[in-house]
Amino acid sequence: MTRIAECLFQFIAQLLFFRHGNRNPEVFLEENPRTWGFEGDTELTSIGKRQAFGLGKELRKFVGKLISENYNRSEAKFYSSSANRCQMTLQVALAGLYKPVGWAEWDVSSGLMWTPVPYDINDPMLRMYAVKECKNSDKVWKPIDGDSLPFLLEARKRSAPLLDYIGKNTGWNMSSLGRAADFADNLIEIDMYNASYPKWVSHPTLEGYDEEKLVKEALEFAEVHQIACTNYGPCRDLMSGVWLKHILNTISDVQNGKGPHIVGYASVSEAASFIIGRCVQYVQKTPVEVDSLVHVAKT
Repeated sequence: MTRIAECLFQFIAQLLFFRHGNRNPEVFLEENPRTWGFEGDTELTSIGKRQAFGLGKELRKFVGKLISENYNRSEAKFYSSSANRCQMTLQVALAGLYKPVGWAEWDVSSGLMWTPVPYDINDPMLRMYAVKECKNSDKVWKPIDGDSLPFLLEARKRSAPLLDYIGKNTGWNMSSLGRAADFADNLIEIDMYNASYPKWVSHPTLEGYDEEKLVKEALEFAEVHQIACTNYGPCRDLMSGVWLKHILNTISDVQNGKGPHIVGYASVSEAASFIIGRCVQYVQKTPVEVDSLVHVAKT
């Protein structure tokens, strides 16, 4: 078996990566009375909860032979970032994964088929930019937040008329593409809940745009800064290094007959997308290169 195949086998058998489910935007469009978003900005939505619960049920089919029907701390370990949406995603996913049976049933009279499952919050591993002590976080995010990377500069130039139009109709400061991402998030939720676009979106007055073109171009800004970080080495390394080291240690423990049968992680988009690419890149790196990556993430 090749090293790559061995690596992928271990991931399939042992490691579960969760990106949080559907969430609300950071800033809401207020032109139309909203029928959604009452959880608050960036919080997990009812759709996200259903996504997570469905994921948990599917994971039970996938890893059922590795763990018991009821939670046992010797068999499984779970981690989340501090973000509410990540913790709630993990909680609901675990409700789908562990349906209490037999000795684990504790509220049969009310029909509540749920049992609490513990997890650890670990921002250095899963949400590094939330760690105040991390000296490099602001440094590596600065060219992204300031839209100074070539990819972001080109996006601003290409969509300048649309960005100006959005700013005029929302009153938002469009100096950062982060606001364009917020606009895209609003459109996504409007579609999810079968709500109506504001009139200036459904009947745009911007020259050369109809509703279809405006929405399509706006949606290209969804997760734009997260994508930029994935493509920008210093940010990618900072966000994924500690997590990658934890994965490697977990694999090593399993190979030595130690550790739980499965390990699950719930994280934000920035970290979850990075680690998948890093897992593939890892198998082509030397131990020195991996240690260097982890060192960068810790400084």
